[in-house]
Order: sequence, then structure tokens, then C-alpha cells
Amino acid sequence: MSVNVYAWPPVSLTGWSWTVSDPVERSESLLTGASYLSAAQRRRRIATMDVSGVSRNRMGAGYMESLKVFLQGGLNLVRLRSMPISLITCHSVEDRQSVPMLWSDGGDDLDWTAGGADLLWYSGTILTGTTGTDAAGFAIVTVEGLPPNALVARPSEFLTVFAGADDAVGVTVRIVTAAISDASGVAVVRVFESPGTYIGARVNLGTCDTAVFRPVDMPTPPQVLGADWIYTWEFREVFAEEVGGFVEIDPW
Repeated sequence: MSVNVYAWPPVSLTGWSWTVSDPVERSESLLTGASYLSAAQRRRRIATMDVSGVSRNRMGAGYMESLKVFLQGGLNLVRLRSMPISLITCHSVEDRQSVPMLWSDGGDDLDWTAGGADLLWYSGTILTGTTGTDAAGFAIVTVEGLPPNALVARPSEFLTVFAGADDAVGVTVRIVTAAISDASGVAVVRVFESPGTYIGARVNLGTCDTAVFRPVDMPTPPQVLGADWIYTWEFREVFAEEVGGFVEIDPW
């Protein structure tokens, strides 16, 4: 049986974190005293969100209380999206990402063709990437079309690879370390895990990660007279197969 997954409300954050947890088990040999470590559970994302009670025209606290009602009604969950690892980005979004453009006329979709083939339109800068492995054994994505001789990715930013024109979601992975483009606008971006096998696929840098979470505890901050107050949430990732699937709901 599937569970309800609620969208995150439109509130302002004053702080956030987006990291991972890898629980391990430790044991010791009775004969030698040697220590052994092994994975105890699968890797999960851990997120923390600090929300201003007076954000969104003083509706922040109200949104938080509404979300609490949804999440307290049984095994209900919430979908979150990561925030930038640094608000000071390397380049503008237009230099590192592209977004498909959709055309319509009088409410009807318009399709463009050239020489019998579909003609696709994008805003921003189209980057292409090819996956592989570097000499040290790390997964990499070689990205082309970037500004030359520039810092184009920071550690723990996210990179998304799209399988084709119809792929609106893509595969998102975390970047290991800084990446600098060469004089031709090509950068080798080291990532924690391979997104799969891609050759010349459309790539966006500086994207956001997303996952479904349950709250570890419900925040109950007292309202402060004449000042702001903060709701601090801690969330732990839940996987669809653990609960029988997700039903996504946006009540806002």
C-alpha cells in the first residue's frame, strides 16, 4: 500500500543542510582483537531545514503547522529538494544549465521540425557530457560547452544528466571536488557515483537533488512576541520500496 508524499510548502529558509548517512557495524575478533567495519544499512540522505516563522508575509509558521498536521496523520512523508551548497555560484545559471522551451499557439502545442527531424529549443547554455572513469578509479563526467578557463563546479554541488529530449528528470549525482574548464570549455567533473553510461548527453551543472523524507521529530518552537522564531526540522530519507510506493500531493 502506497503512502502520501506532500510537497514542501512555499516558505523561506534561514539555514539548511543536505548530507548522507552510512550506518556501519563494528566488531572485534576475540582471537586477535582486530576491528572490522561493515555496512549496517543502505545509504540515506539526511536533511535539516530552518524555517522563519514570519516568512512569506508572516505565513511561515502557519505553513509549518499545516505540514505538521499532514505528517502526523499516519505514515505520511514529504518531498524535499536540496539548496545550493553555496549561494555564491561559479557562474550564472544560464552558463551551466539549459531548459527545454515549449511552444504553443492558442493553447495547442507546436512542434518544430527541420529536414524531417524534430527541432528542439532550449534556453540557457546546452552542455554535453560523456561518462567514464579516471585513472584513480573515480566516476567522471567530461562536460563540454562551458566558459573557458573557469571554475565551473564546486565540491558537493550536483550534476544532472538527461537521457534524451523526453527525459525531464534525469539522473542527479553529487560532485566530489572542484572542476575547472580548459581553454576549449571542457571540464572533467569527478562524481561520487556514475549516473550510467552516456555519450554526448545533455548535462546541467549546479542542479538540486531531491528525495522523500520522514521527520525525525516534530518542531514545536514557542512563538516570540515582536521577533522572528525558527522551526528546525531534521529529516531522514525513506525509499519507495520500503512503504509500497509514493503518491505525490501538493496541497499548497
